Amino acid sequence: MKDKNVVFIVLGVSVLLVGVLVLAFFMFFQGQKDNITEEVKNGVVSMNYKTTTNEFRLANLTPMNNELGKELRDEGTYFDFSVSSEMDSDTEVSYEIALIKDENSTIPDSDIMVYLEKESSGSYAKVADPEPFTPVKKKTKLGSPSGSMVLKQVSLSDERVDNYRLRIWVREGATVVDPAASFQVKVKVYGDAK
Repeated sequence: MKDKNVVFIVLGVSVLLVGVLVLAFFMFFQGQKDNITEEVKNGVVSMNYKTTTNEFRLANLTPMNNELGKELRDEGTYFDFSVSSEMDSDTEVSYEIALIKDENSTIPDSDIMVYLEKESSGSYAKVADPEPFTPVKKKTKLGSPSGSMVLKQVSLSDERVDNYRLRIWVREGATVVDPAASFQVKVKVYGDAK
């Protein structure tokens, strides 16, 4: 009788281990599918991000100063993405990173602070000081639409991958009365080769 119990216990543990392994592989490969690549004009520049969408929704509506905003590290308070370029040896690529505001956003542009960092030697450093969301008045030469905010313009003559981190917060002194207020942007890259 004891031998039968031992066999059943060993079989039960084995089935449980196989189940855990199958679940772990499923979760790993599901996470891999969420890495989205967005191809840009001419297939020369592409943007990669490890979420199911390139949308970034403001999660914290508490107004804060720039020093606190620049240090936001909680999940959902920043958006990581990379921009990679491919080109022939005698080609130059130009691209720009733009934020396209969702039409349902209800917080005024002037109350939103935007901060972009670029990875260098394993850590992120500022691209520019935090600034209010400032939309362009007309479509840019590289294709960012009217009403979007251009964060950075880059010209390259060699292939590379640049990693960026974006943070957005409500500026200090802003009055957000409506608890349902929201601000959401899509991060897009527009590029061209010459």
